[in-house]
Amino acid sequence: MSSIEHPRNHKPSLLNVTGASTCFNIIRILETESDLDVRFCTLQPHSPDNRALAKECKDVKIDRVYIGSCTGGKTEDFLAAAKVLLASGKKVQVPTFLVPATQKVWMDLYTLPVPGSGGKTCSQIFEAAGCDTPASPSCGACLGGPKDTYARINEPQVCVSTTNRNFPGRMGDKDGQIFLASPYTAVASALTGFVTDPRDFLH
Repeated sequence: MSSIEHPRNHKPSLLNVTGASTCFNIIRILETESDLDVRFCTLQPHSPDNRALAKECKDVKIDRVYIGSCTGGKTEDFLAAAKVLLASGKKVQVPTFLVPATQKVWMDLYTLPVPGSGGKTCSQIFEAAGCDTPASPSCGACLGGPKDTYARINEPQVCVSTTNRNFPGRMGDKDGQIFLASPYTAVASALTGFVTDPRDFLH
């Protein structure tokens, strides 16, 4: 789906991202502050305080989806995304980038069977759905970085992301619009090209 190049030799990088347990996980904090189910919420630009239900943002057209970072790139996050893809049986409609938080998570994507999939791994499900090949573990576009950073937003685009900050310029272009969401909502949005409540696919 993406024209952005990155290594595809399927060998994990020596980089091992640490500190995931100490990162500010806005999605989990919201879960303790609100009676809304955060799987179906989105945090609108340009602040995590600007929250709404995904179904309230259903008219927002998006350009890309980013599933990754220390907060949103855990094994459980990718399993959740794979579950939605399995339930939908569809392909993604926008470039969908996958950046595991650690080498262990990267390996899980290629070795752990997804429950209910008949033995398929996350990587197999993502490939069948048209997602980008899982990148080596890194901060990736979560922190913006140089213009050649994998999956960085280099133009004014709308992105649904499982990262934890969405102030202007956080993932690259200062005019980019970042909607923070759970992996359920992120991948459901990838399937439609609009911010989407994952319950449209989960029955």
